[in-house]
Amino acid sequence: MAPVISVGDRRFLMFRLRAWQVVRSAIFTVIFTSVINAIQGWPGAAVNASELAVEREVFAEIAAELMAHISSDPTIQTEGGGDELPKIAIAPFRDNELPLAPAFGREFNDLLTAELLAISMSKRSFRIKSRDSLQLLIEDMFEVEGAGKLDTTIISLLLNSAQVDILIVGRIERIGTESLTISYEALDGNGSTLAQAQPRRLPWRSEFGQNLTAHTLEVAVKDAVSTLSSAAHDLTLLRLGGIHYKASGQLTNFSHYLEESISIAFGDAYGNDLSGRGLRIQSVELTNEDLNNMRGIEASQNNLKTANLGAYVGTYTLTGSYWPQGETIEIRLSLTASNGLSTGWKGAVLESDIDNVDLHPSSDFGSWRLRDGIGPIVFTLTTDHGKDPVYRVGEKMNLIVQSDQDIWLRCYYLQQDGKVFQIFPNPLQRTSAITGGRPHTIPGKELNFNFEIMPPVGKELVKCFALGKDVTALLPHEFEQSELAPLHRDMKHNLPNLFRNLKGVAITEQSTVINVVE
Repeated sequence: MAPVISVGDRRFLMFRLRAWQVVRSAIFTVIFTSVINAIQGWPGAAVNASELAVEREVFAEIAAELMAHISSDPTIQTEGGGDELPKIAIAPFRDNELPLAPAFGREFNDLLTAELLAISMSKRSFRIKSRDSLQLLIEDMFEVEGAGKLDTTIISLLLNSAQVDILIVGRIERIGTESLTISYEALDGNGSTLAQAQPRRLPWRSEFGQNLTAHTLEVAVKDAVSTLSSAAHDLTLLRLGGIHYKASGQLTNFSHYLEESISIAFGDAYGNDLSGRGLRIQSVELTNEDLNNMRGIEASQNNLKTANLGAYVGTYTLTGSYWPQGETIEIRLSLTASNGLSTGWKGAVLESDIDNVDLHPSSDFGSWRLRDGIGPIVFTLTTDHGKDPVYRVGEKMNLIVQSDQDIWLRCYYLQQDGKVFQIFPNPLQRTSAITGGRPHTIPGKELNFNFEIMPPVGKELVKCFALGKDVTALLPHEFEQSELAPLHRDMKHNLPNLFRNLKGVAITEQSTVINVVE
């Protein structure tokens, strides 16, 4: 019998050019705001000149802080070498991870681009790529690389591009109902941080929202199922891939409540006597045969997305997220067929209609997930239950990883009690080299150990680092263990930074939340 590695118990485991000067822009904004307010009767909803001035000042500060650090770094050089000015680009936000309407994410990037351009033109030390030119570059790269690339690889492709020497990546988070924070960092081609601007806080404006009409949960569920099922005429198996809290990967009581409500509505729509159809409903889960069949076979990393994992004709996978917005809860759902085509639904429910159901997770993985997907290596991490899965106590967990190149892999398990274990490599599997271009299951069939989920229930985390070379000699000796033991307790906070600070090493991080239930 294979040795068991128990995980989860406490014992172990621009581009905008400034066509208007500031004064003229402010005058135009005031006039435009007055007209819109008069026509639509939205007092206080439109942007005023002072709000725009505050936002411009914030992005001017961010640009100045980033450029001060970048300009003082003696290691910066162009991808092609020579006397060409280093090229700076701002990575587009991932729309599905934004807490506000995607158009405002693009607007924020445009504001930062304008400020960077102003600084660069005065010093003539860098070239700033516009959003339009960057979009053309992205389209060209995807055309060359093929349509099978994941959406999340845009950052990896840009870091590997000869057209970009420094990539600036932003994050936006909503804080309560009154404000949001925005932060940016500049990365070199290895994904290492060259400069990081302090997070700035902006007041929340009503127009940042999606302008969705909120309904009771019952009405919203019926509308969602009606929309999603209209493109799923051959649906025979509905797979549940989780409706997560924001982009955190965590499932809450409301996640389960909402998913169950939608499942019942789908069952009513497809399993009634008039239609003559039956509908099976189950969670995403690969069998041992599925795992064995996928090992060693070259395939697109898109196949590892939860919605595509082990799907077949007639199978549709429900995934989604929800975003509390004060008095309403914004819900984003997607129903994906086995061919990868998706139908989406976006709506809102009244928070007052949700009684005694927890909306917010009790834990926060903070810095452990900040850099997921950011790096030059195209790297995917999931499980045999999908991304950010649910496991029941006693079940065995299989990780599935794939990269676009040969890598050295290191994975860690963060328990609820704060203990951190290195689960790959480990005393039973000391080799960390992974071949690129094909999925690998850990432990899978060939590795002589198991990951077994143990009590207590709650939220835990698997964190993996895909590295461009073997870094064993660069790590503290405790990482090379003769027996499985937790890392020093300080590693809970220091581990991500330990890898991020490795110089000259290409690195991309990924993590997956393990939602443990009875």
